[in-house]
Amino acid sequence: MKLFNTTMDRNNFLKLVLKIILALAIIQILRAVIFEFFSLTVQPSGPLFFIFRGLDFIIVGIILLLYFKPSLNDLGLRWDNIRLRNKIIYIMGVPVLTILILSQSVFEGEFDILIGLLVYAIISPIFEELVFRGYIWSKLNESEGMINPDGLTFLTVTLLFSVWQLGYVDVLIRYSNLGLIMVLKMIGGLVLGLFVGYLRLKTGKTYASILFHCLWSLFEP
Repeated sequence: MKLFNTTMDRNNFLKLVLKIILALAIIQILRAVIFEFFSLTVQPSGPLFFIFRGLDFIIVGIILLLYFKPSLNDLGLRWDNIRLRNKIIYIMGVPVLTILILSQSVFEGEFDILIGLLVYAIISPIFEELVFRGYIWSKLNESEGMINPDGLTFLTVTLLFSVWQLGYVDVLIRYSNLGLIMVLKMIGGLVLGLFVGYLRLKTGKTYASILFHCLWSLFEP
């Protein structure tokens, strides 16, 4: 099946993908270094552990925003051209997600549970969606010479997101069966990537994928 108009178009696309893979590796290394710095200097435990786990995403996110200076359109966040029905769904999704997070933390009765849910069900999903279904999606979709730009972008971003899960080895290294955990993490990333990628493809925005990713992370075992 022909994917590109010319060989040069294919090569340019592959070069872009390689640059993205390198950038993603650097991002994961930077994130791990920042958290390791906090771990060695502050030695956080309990709620502080989760706070610093979220802080590394926030710091890396700010660095990326300052470096790449993406527009709202680049991130899939342009609001003015969204259908009213979708706007209502997105707006209603925020309080629903908030209630679900608060209800889980209240049920558990521990403050660190609330902080952990905020990091893993809010901060991390937003960061990943803006990177993958936002900026990377936009840049790949702008590549010239693709026969089916939307479909190829969808598949490429989904695969990249699956491979991205390997970068969390610093988080999962405490598990004895690390190899199996990483394989399951990649499979989970692939399945999640298919869902949120489909939402990005159908809506043209990242709002739906962010909400779905947050809910996925909230109820992920």
